[in-house]
Formats: sequence, structure tokens, C-alpha cells
Amino acid sequence: MQILKNFFLLFVAITLSISAYAQERTIQGSITDETGGPLPGVNVSIQGTTIGTITDFDGKFRLKITTDDTILSFSSIGYKTVELPVGAQTEINLQMEVDLEELEEVVVIGYGTAKKSDVTGSVSTVKQEELTVIATEDVNKALQGRVPGVQVTNSGNPASGSKVRVRGIGTINNSEPLYVVDGFPMQDISHIAPQDVESMEVLKDASATAVYGSRGANGVILITTKRGKAGSKYTYTFNAQAGVKEASNVIEMANASEYAQLGLEANRFAEGTDEFEQLSYVANGNYQGTDWQDELLRQGSFQNYNFGINGGSEKNQFNFSTSYVKDEGILKGTDLEKFFVKFNNNHKLTRWLDFGQNIAYTHANYSLTNLNDIYSSPLTQALWVDPITPVYNPDGSYARANWSYNNNPARMAEQEQYKRSFDNRIVGNFSLNAKATKDLSFTSNFGVDYRNQSQKMYLPEYYVSNEEQRMISQLDEHRNIRFDWVWSNYANYTKTFGKHTVGGMVGMEMQYFSYNNMMATGYDVPFNENMRYLGAAKGSDFFSTSNQGANALQSYFARANYSFDNKYLLTATFRADGSSKFADGNRWGFFPSFSAGWNIKEEDFIKESDIVSQLKLRAGWGEVGNQSSAGNNDYLSTVTNNLRYVVDGQVIEGRIPTTLSNPDLRWESSEMTNIGVDMGLFNDQLTFSAEYFIKNTKDMVVPQPVPDYVGANSPNVNVGTMQNKGFEFAINYRNVEHEVKWNIGANIAVIQNQVTNLGETGHIDGGYIDKLGFTTRTEEGQEIAYFYGYQTDGIFRSQEELDAHVDGEGNPLQPNAGIGDVKFVDANGDGVIDDDDKMNLGSAIPTFTGSFNIGMEYKGFDLNLFFTGSYGNEVANIQKFWIEDSNVQKNQTKNYYDNRFHPVNNPDGTMPRVVSGDPNNNRRFSDRYVEDASYLRLQNVQLGYSFSDNVCKKMHMQRFRVYASVDNLFTLTNYSGYDPEVPDHYGDPLAQGIDIGNYPKSRTFSVGLNVTF
Repeated sequence: MQILKNFFLLFVAITLSISAYAQERTIQGSITDETGGPLPGVNVSIQGTTIGTITDFDGKFRLKITTDDTILSFSSIGYKTVELPVGAQTEINLQMEVDLEELEEVVVIGYGTAKKSDVTGSVSTVKQEELTVIATEDVNKALQGRVPGVQVTNSGNPASGSKVRVRGIGTINNSEPLYVVDGFPMQDISHIAPQDVESMEVLKDASATAVYGSRGANGVILITTKRGKAGSKYTYTFNAQAGVKEASNVIEMANASEYAQLGLEANRFAEGTDEFEQLSYVANGNYQGTDWQDELLRQGSFQNYNFGINGGSEKNQFNFSTSYVKDEGILKGTDLEKFFVKFNNNHKLTRWLDFGQNIAYTHANYSLTNLNDIYSSPLTQALWVDPITPVYNPDGSYARANWSYNNNPARMAEQEQYKRSFDNRIVGNFSLNAKATKDLSFTSNFGVDYRNQSQKMYLPEYYVSNEEQRMISQLDEHRNIRFDWVWSNYANYTKTFGKHTVGGMVGMEMQYFSYNNMMATGYDVPFNENMRYLGAAKGSDFFSTSNQGANALQSYFARANYSFDNKYLLTATFRADGSSKFADGNRWGFFPSFSAGWNIKEEDFIKESDIVSQLKLRAGWGEVGNQSSAGNNDYLSTVTNNLRYVVDGQVIEGRIPTTLSNPDLRWESSEMTNIGVDMGLFNDQLTFSAEYFIKNTKDMVVPQPVPDYVGANSPNVNVGTMQNKGFEFAINYRNVEHEVKWNIGANIAVIQNQVTNLGETGHIDGGYIDKLGFTTRTEEGQEIAYFYGYQTDGIFRSQEELDAHVDGEGNPLQPNAGIGDVKFVDANGDGVIDDDDKMNLGSAIPTFTGSFNIGMEYKGFDLNLFFTGSYGNEVANIQKFWIEDSNVQKNQTKNYYDNRFHPVNNPDGTMPRVVSGDPNNNRRFSDRYVEDASYLRLQNVQLGYSFSDNVCKKMHMQRFRVYASVDNLFTLTNYSGYDPEVPDHYGDPLAQGIDIGNYPKSRTFSVGLNVTF
């Protein structure tokens, strides 16, 4: 019986299998777009199942089905979804219809994406092609001028980075934005080449940045790198750019005869001495002498090569690229060599689960020429050294500048080449993306960032004179290691029912940051490069030190969206961050935001308008934090050890607190309000956006003053407040319907800054310069770090003017002044010119910044011009302390030589007289140093030609373009220094606009090509 039963079951199973096999068949076909061309990457799935496929590069598909009542679903981004019953068909050919709503631009927001029409926060998008116009390897430099309210400053040094500020300086502490690259939050994007960027979104207001909580106060910049597309053939791209660089501006200095004449006027040497006779000989000989800037500046070069492969199948999509950059600076001894490798890969593990990898490796080798220190920078020394001194002595050795008592700048620049940094960085980002249902998705993202930096600074032996020598070589080696990781998990849900669309996102995140640094110094190290390491040091003296630190962040966040009939939009976000930087009880910060939008275009009274294509009002409020305002364990007191004391005749080691603690230290936060309008006319040929914002920084971390007898540095406390408010405008027009296509655009930002509270601190002095003192002050009611010094009223031109410049009792206000000296103003009228007479002399914060671009295309030719500029900002030209100096020991500018006051030779001169010793102290910091630094710069002009499709096909190419480009063609400005765009001195926001002779901007001429196979 059991045998019969088993036989029957086997018979049934075989019968069912044969039946199923008999019904299984293959459906194939082709999918085309609205023009009839093949449409790759279309999802073809069996309705109600997870079974499906994707069309290939030719738009073709093949899929097995088991029943005639199967319904196939065809879907693709930008096209309307189609559902078709199969019936008895074996071939289905379909032309898909464009979905105008789906084609709408999609922007990246925090932990997700959104249609641009649904965005209620302040989000600006930068296109990929805009980032590859400028000859640079730095994404931030390429960002300059592209977004209203985003200010980017940088020097001409190829090894220096850029300072980015979103909507002004919001704190006296760190104002750098947060960067998020492919979902990985970080503070440094030097590992990304501009060619690898697919899109860049700048989140500016709290309603957009609050989802990043404690790190969103200074804005957030989201970067998405290039990736492969499903169903596409392999695409190969090659981009090359090469050119030469020259200084866009030099400072005209006095020549040898002019310098000698100044020395004679200063009576530096008594008549009849050898020095006097030599100066007289040179002064009367019309000698040019040595042009030290010409000796140090050179024609630099720039090379940038990028190769990429992009492709994808149904299950796997990838993008690989590699870039090489060689930037030889215009200052001898400065250069940068950088190598990028980037690999993105997405693999479809199942119908509903994807695994993604983003891996980047960067190697950089660059010079460490010291340009921040006034006395060590070859560039500043080149301005100081007298032109009488030659570069070399007759025997070929370096000459000593005995007239100006300076080191030889050529020798300094030559030795700077032995200071190098070698950076290796690996950033890996791995993600799982699960599509649980049509409306619900889950993402888990884990990333690591490892950087190993090795710096080697070799100081060789040399002898120029007893005053300029190094008798024993020295080697400083630094090892800096950083390791960060982040783990993010979040879910997104979107559901539409009727006219209602709801969305939600919840998630959590953990981050860990660590660093480990070590420095060692050895002496008497061989000059041979192969022996230039500490172990080869002949000397027995060594010095070493190290430090390390770590902090962690744990976060929970959520966002809710609601849309009614695509007209009325609401968004709310909330984030909670807990940081190890603060003591228990203050570790958690809570950051909410709310925003709303009104798509007026969707209203019946304007929906059918042929003129207005988009019109949206939006407003938002929120709070965000600035974790970077505090360092690791700043709430604790720091203690210094290795202090030795003698007690009862015995040496005892002691320790003392050097900084007081503040266990109540907490988050620095910003409250932001934003109102904006977006408009498009004539099918978005003309677009316009305007924003008004107020940003109030609260609980700003400020040093709290303590009495001197405490014997320790001030603790940091949360007592400061600051406000930034302003307007942003952007307008663009494009005409692509004619044979001559053209576009034009402009943006402008007006930002007002005010410090509103500093607690008991009162004011903070900054911008300290040796021999000159503090040059900026930060206090309530004023802009941050305004220039603080004396006001002048020209120069004394007669004895009568000297006699009239007295106090109420007839005593001279400047008893040491003479005719031709600077007249300082007794601002408070107390009869004494002292520190109480110092005043606000201007600010480095511009009244407005902006940019303007115009582009044209005609029969394959394209021309683009891009201008940037600022207005109303001042710069403190600190070099004037030395090179427009009454004492004239160092070389002076041609401007000072031509305009110095002299009762006989130049009685109409407007600048102070030449006088040895400067008894009136004309050099004190005053409005003589503060100059208008407004400028308009032609940032880039580029002319290109793209070969026709027929020519490209003959060369087996998809695209072939060649171009010529010029960066920084000209700058219109009244500033007398190298360049009006001045980074913060030593990176200190309290020293913004301090110019000690910064690296000159270069004018770059280049040619390039773009090829796609």
C-alpha cells in the first residue's frame, strides 16, 4: 500500500512539473523613448512578484513567464509607468511616454533625495561642468563664485587649500562647513578631484541643514560622485589640460638708485664715510640693481589628466576614474603633485537589495614653503631686501644684504625645496540599500577615512655671513595619522493617496574621530637625499614629542514631509547629537527645524499660464549646532608637567594648571530664519531666486577673562552671540532655440555681520603682528574682527600746521613730529594721542559678493566668460610697515619713492617724509594700512570647439572637444598688494583680511581636450 501511495505522489509531481514547463515561455522586445531611440535601463517586471529584468544598451529585453495572464510593468525615471497584459504575445515593442513631473530636477538632501519643486529649504545646485572650468585640483576653488552667499578665498600657492564660508562668519571659532561625500560626513574633501563630482548641493539654511544637527551651523555641502548606469555600454572618457602660469601682479619696488637716494635722505650714514660715498655713487648712476621678485618668481606650469571608465549591466554598475595633477607654482620651490583613484560600484544582490562601494585613494606630494611667517617667508624678504645687493658674490656664493640687513631671499627659496609633505589617504564607503516595498527603503552606510601624513623638513648647513648661517644641519620629521569612521542607518518612506503625499525618514548614526601625531628632530644629518633620515644623524642630541586625541558622536534624526496636491508643502526635521567633547549633562544637543512651501504655479489661477513656468514661496526656521567650536575635553583644565622646583635643597618635579576648566561648556548653536522665492518664466528660460535670512549664533564659545594673579589661561564659556543677516539673489537666462545659443547668469549676496554679546570679555583683540601689535578688535555692536587703529589726517606740511596741532593748553599732541610726518587724530579730544584714540578703520567683510557668467554656442564653437568680485571689503596691507616706512632701512615701494614728502624735491608728496629712526612713529597701525579691496576679476574665459557627430563617428568617438582657457585674465582693483583676495592669517577668523605679503595669484593659460569613446 505504501509503495502505491509513493508512486502516486511521484506521478502527480512529474505531471505538475511537465505542466509548468509546458506553460513557461520567453517574452522579448524593444523599448524606445519619445524620439524612437533605444531606451536602456528600463525596469521590466512581472506585476506582483520580484521577478524582472532591465533593458540593455539597445533597449532590448528578454524575460521568462509561466502564465498567459501575466501583467508586465515597464518603468523608468522620467517616463510614465506602463502596465501591459501579455496574453499570447511573444514579443512586445513599446514606446514610452515622457512624464514631465518625473523629469523634474532631483536634488540631494540630507539622507535622501527630493524633487526640486518639493524642496522647502535653501538649497543651491552646482553643475558638474561648472566645476571643471578652472585649472585646479581643488573642488572648493572650482566652487568659487558659483553659489550666492558662499564665499571662497584662497591664495596662489598650489599647496594651500581654500577657506569656504556659507552665509558669512557665524562665530569667532571654526566657521568651516560640513561636507558629505556619498553619504559620508567629513571636514576635508581634498581626496575628490573635480572631474569625479556628479553633482554638488549647498544647504544654507537651518531647515535644510538641521538634519545634520551639531555640525550644520556653518552650512552643509553635499557631493555625489559619478557612478555607472544600468544597461549601458562601457564608456571611456579622457580629459587633459596643460598650460603655463605667471604672476598676475607684482609690487613695483624702488630700484637701486632710488633706494640709495632714500638712504641719503634718511641720513643713515655720515657724509664722508665709505657707505655715504657708495650710496651717492649708486644714487647718481641710474642703476636698476637686483629685482628680487623677478629672482624668486618664475613661469610655472599646470598639468591635469583624467581617465575614466563607466558602465553597467542589469546587476552591476561601476565607475572608475584616475587623475594626475602637477602644479608648479610661480614662486620657486612651491609645487604640488597629486594622484587620485576613485572607484564606485553598485551590485544588485537581489531584486530588492543593492550593495554599493565607494573607494578613493589619494597621494599628494607638495612643498612646505613657509609663507605665513613674515621673517621666514622668501616672498616677504624679496620685498624687503635692498636692490643694491646682488644675488651672488663674484665667487658664485650667495651675497649678504648688508644695506637692508636681510637674509638672501634666493638662498631661502633654494633651501625651501627640502621641506616636503607626503600624504596618503584612503576613504572607503560601503552601503546596503534595501527596497522593502515600493514605498519603503532602508539604507545602512559604513565609511572609514584614513590619512597618513609624513612631513620631512631638512635644514641644510650654509654660510653667507656671520649674521646669516647655519653651522649644523637639522631634520624635523612629523608623522600625523587620522582615522575616522561613521556608521549611518536610516529608512525612507513615501506614500501618495489621492492629493496627499506623506514622507518620513528616521535614522541613527555613530561616528568616531581620532588622531595620533609625533614629531622628532635630529642634528648633523647628511645632505645626501638617501641619507636624509633621523637614524643617519651624526649628532647625539634629539628632541621628540607626540600627542593624540579622540572624540565620538552618537546621533538620532528624523524628517517628516507632507504635500497636498503638490501645492502646499510642509517639512519638519529633528536631530539629537551626543558628543564626548562635553561633560555629562551637556553632551546632548537637540536641533529642530520647520519649513513650508507654496507652489503657486499649481494654483488654478496661474496653472495654465504660458509665461510663468514655476513660482514657489518657501520659509523655514531651525536650530543647528557647531561642534567644531570646542576641542576635545575643552571643559577640563589642562596641566603642564616637567616643571622642576627646589624644595629643601632637593629638585622636585611639579605640575601646574595652565588653563582653567569649565564643566558647563556646551554646544554652540545657531538659530536661522529663511524666506525665499523661486520663479521661472517662459518654460524656465528665465529663472530667478531670492532669499532673505537671519542667522543668530547663540552660546558662542568665548574666552572668559580672569585676573592675572590666577596664573592660568582663561576658560572657554558659552556667553557670546552674533548675528548675520542678508539677501541672496540669482538670475539666469538661456536661449537654446536658435542657431546661436546663449546663456547669461548672475548672483549676488549682501550679508551684514554684528557681534551682539561677548559677556564679561568686553572685547577680543586679534591679528597680532610682531612690532606692530594687534590689528583687529571684536566687540559688541561691531562686525567681527574689524581693523582697529589710529585715524590720520594727512601729513604736516608746514610749521604752522605743527603749531596748531596742540591740546587745550597749547602743548603739542605729537611732540616728536616734524614737517612731513603723519598727523594722527585725537579722536576722543582728551589732549593725548594714545590707545584710547584707536577706532574702527573698516572690515574685511564685504558689503556684497557676486559673480556673472555668459556663454554662447554656434556651430560647434562655445565661448564662456566667468566674472567674480566683491565690494566694500578692506584689507590691512601689513607690508606697508616695512616697505612704505619713514625709516627706509629696507627697500621701499616705487609708490613711496614717488610720493614721499620732501620740502625741496617733492613738496606736494602725500606720504610721510624719510627720516632715520622715525621719531614720530609714523609706522603705528593706522588707516594708512587699511585699503579698499573691492575687485572685479575675469575668473575664467574659455573658447572651445566640439567636432560634429559625423566626424566623431569616423574617429570612433562619441564626443571630441578641444579648448583654450585663461584663468584670472585680469583683476580690476585699487588694492596695492599682490591680490585683494586675502585668506585669514594663520587661518584665524580674528585675523581675516591681514595681508603680510600673501602668495600672488597666477594667470594661467592652458589648452585641453575632452574625449568620450
